[in-house]
Amino acid sequence: MSEAPATTADARAVAPALSEQIVTHYHEMHRRDLPPIVALAREVEAGGGPPGLADRVRALAADLEQHMRNEEMRLFPMMEQGGNTLIAQLIDDLQVEHKVHGDEVASLRATLDALPVPPTAAAALDRLRLAFGKFAADLTQHAQLEDEILFPPFVARREATPRRPGSP
Repeated sequence: MSEAPATTADARAVAPALSEQIVTHYHEMHRRDLPPIVALAREVEAGGGPPGLADRVRALAADLEQHMRNEEMRLFPMMEQGGNTLIAQLIDDLQVEHKVHGDEVASLRATLDALPVPPTAAAALDRLRLAFGKFAADLTQHAQLEDEILFPPFVARREATPRRPGSP
């Protein structure tokens, strides 16, 4: 990936286009791809797969939707305005969520990989593994783009702000 902009002016110039790309490419892709993945997980469950599999995928989809809305409604507008005193904390919170989502995706992939293939759900399980693998790769690229390119100029700005004497 390319280097992050070095200055606040560069960050302001890049943030609107990059956030728009994230929304139109990744957010819309996740919103399109997750409902069929939930349906496939239900199909696998109905064919003898582990109970609760669809609920886990649905919970991940709901958490991710809330995360993306937070970015779209709060973070990206802040970035387009050049940031403010709250942006670094919001970014920290979103990066924690990236880690949580990544851990849940890894756990779900491990579950899918370890599932015995019940004959009644073999085709659905194959489709679910393929669709979930694509989703997982897209989500990883999405989080990396934000964590490595979009976020750093705004966090660096906070870290570069001089502290007043006597402040932590």
